[in-house]
Amino acid sequence: MFRMIRCRPVSLQSNHSLALLLVAGVSIFVCGLFAGTAQADELPEPALAEKFLHEGTFAEGETACLLALDKDRGNDQVRFGLGVIQFARAIENLGAALHEHGAISEKARQPFLRLPVPKNDQPATISYQEVGRILDVFAHDLSRANQTLGEITDDDVKLPLRLAAIQFDFTGTGKKKTKLIDLLVHFNRGRLGLEKANPEFRVHFDRGDVDWLRAYCHLLSGMVEAYRAVDAGQGFEARIAEIFPKVDGIRAEADEEVLGATIVDPPRLRRMRLHFVAVCDLNQTTWSHIRAETDDDFEWLPKPGQTDQLGLPLSDQQIDAWLEMMREVGLMLKGQRVLSSDLLRFAFRDAEPGLGLNVKKLLDDPPLDFLNSERLNRKGIDAKYLEPEKGKVVNVMALLRVSQFFGGPFGFLSAVRMN
Repeated sequence: MFRMIRCRPVSLQSNHSLALLLVAGVSIFVCGLFAGTAQADELPEPALAEKFLHEGTFAEGETACLLALDKDRGNDQVRFGLGVIQFARAIENLGAALHEHGAISEKARQPFLRLPVPKNDQPATISYQEVGRILDVFAHDLSRANQTLGEITDDDVKLPLRLAAIQFDFTGTGKKKTKLIDLLVHFNRGRLGLEKANPEFRVHFDRGDVDWLRAYCHLLSGMVEAYRAVDAGQGFEARIAEIFPKVDGIRAEADEEVLGATIVDPPRLRRMRLHFVAVCDLNQTTWSHIRAETDDDFEWLPKPGQTDQLGLPLSDQQIDAWLEMMREVGLMLKGQRVLSSDLLRFAFRDAEPGLGLNVKKLLDDPPLDFLNSERLNRKGIDAKYLEPEKGKVVNVMALLRVSQFFGGPFGFLSAVRMN
C-alpha cells in the first residue's frame, strides 16, 4: 500500500501486483470452478440456477430465482444460485461491452481487458470515458451479486453445479455463445487433464465459498474504484491502441509517465479502502467456515484432509500465515496499524522517527496530487497523515512470512486461490 505514494498514476497499463492478482485471480477462479472430481455416492439434484447457467439465459434465471425466493425467503440454496447468476451476468456484461468495441484480448496486458470475446468486424469507437462507464457498470453488477450472497445465513447451504456447460452470450445475439470450458482452455492455453476425471466439472459450493466469492467481488470492485479515482486520460489512446480497433483519446507516447496526475474523485479511494477491508475480513470468515467442515464433497477450497481438486493442497501453516497477513493488512486499512517510520525512511530520508503513516487517513482524505512524485520528493508526507507509532506498527514480518509458505512454482497460484 505504501508504494502507492510513490508510484505512477493508476492506469490500465499499470502492471503492479494488484493487476497481476486480478489476471491470475480470474484465471484461478475459472480453473477452480471446473476442477471437481467425483467423490460422493449420491449426487444431489441440480440447483434451480443451473438450468439458466447452462442455457446462458442469465436474466431469465435471475427472475426465476427471485420468484422462487418470493415463495420461500429462507431458501439459501436458491439465494446462492441467484448470487452466482448475478456474478456471471457481471462477467457477461463486461464481455459484451468489450465485444461491442472489438477488443482483441490476446493483445491485452491490462486488468479487465483480458477476457476473451468473439471477434467483432464492426466495432464501436472506444474512449477513456467509455472505459470508465464500462468499469462502473461492472462494479455495480458485482455489488448486486455481493449483496445477494451477503444475505445467506444458512451455515449448511450447498450449491451443486455442473459447470462445464455454462455459457456466456458476449455478442448479445443469443446465437454465438461462449462456453465456460472454452474460457478455461484459453486461460490454461490448452486442454486440461482434469476434464477426463470429471467431464461435467461438478463442484458442490458451500458456506465458505459464499464468503470467498464475496471477497472476490470486493477485490475487483476495489480495483475499479482505484482506477476511476485518478485522471488517467493522458496517453489513453496509445496504451490501448493495439486492443481496440477504433480509439478516441488524447494521443501520447505509450511509455509516457504523467507525473502530475490528480485525484479526480477522492471518495473513490475511500470506497476502494472499504472494499479491501471487506476482502481481509471475509478471508477470516471464509476459513472459519471451511475449517469447521466435516465432509469431503466436491470441495472447491479444501482444508487439510479434504480432497483437493486442483492438485494444490494447502497446509495449516499456509492458512495460518495467510490469515495473519490479512489480519495485519486489515488493521492497517482500518487505521488501527500504521506503517513505521523506519519504512517511510526508505522512501523519504527526512521522515521523522517515531511517526507512522496512517493509511486510512491518507485514503479517506487524500491530497489531490498525492500521486505526484516530484511533490512528494520535495515536500514529503503531509503531517496530518502521520501519528505516533505507540506500539501499533504493522507487523511487517507477518507480510513477509507469507512468501516463505507460498514459495515454489505453484506458490503464487495457491495464494491467489485463497483470495
